Amino acid sequence: MKRLQGSSLFATFVAISCAIGASYIVKAENSQDFGVSKTTISGDHGLLAQAAAPAAKKAAPKPKVNVDKSGVILKGYDAVEYVEQNRAAKGDPKFSSTYRTATYYFTSAAHKAAFDKNPAKYAPQYGGFCAESMSRGKLVDIDPNVFFVYKGKLYVCSTAKGAKTFYSNPEVNIKKADKNWETYEPPYNPGLRRYFGS
Repeated sequence: MKRLQGSSLFATFVAISCAIGASYIVKAENSQDFGVSKTTISGDHGLLAQAAAPAAKKAAPKPKVNVDKSGVILKGYDAVEYVEQNRAAKGDPKFSSTYRTATYYFTSAAHKAAFDKNPAKYAPQYGGFCAESMSRGKLVDIDPNVFFVYKGKLYVCSTAKGAKTFYSNPEVNIKKADKNWETYEPPYNPGLRRYFGS
């Protein structure tokens, strides 16, 4: 009896495998004899075809930026003013641009045009979060009046003491902050993602 059940199971497996692999429609006839309901299997639309369907592409991750509830970065201060004039100046919403999901305000149309031409040059490091706190692996809001420009890049901090600490050894602190920033916003490489199919 056991041998009969085993061969019956094997025969069922072979029959199902053949039916799935067939490129035409197979209908089970006289299925009442076996106590099974009638079934239709289509080789072109069966489970194998569904498994082979390409996965939907994932969108690039949204960048992490320090913005207010309206999506404005740097508390509305002009990023170009920081870098070009080395001073903090409140921007005007009528001169605005969007970069990496954040809205930037500028003091003039000329600053807006400069930013639009090369936004990465003016955008604050670490998404506008405090540079000194990022060197310790923390996301902390900023005081827009506490900043410094180092090698043409804008770094904003939460306190004057924090800025002084960070600027006391900028090369080491920037390396630490850059490394920590990767945990919050890993580099996006679509080529690598395509290679691994994600």
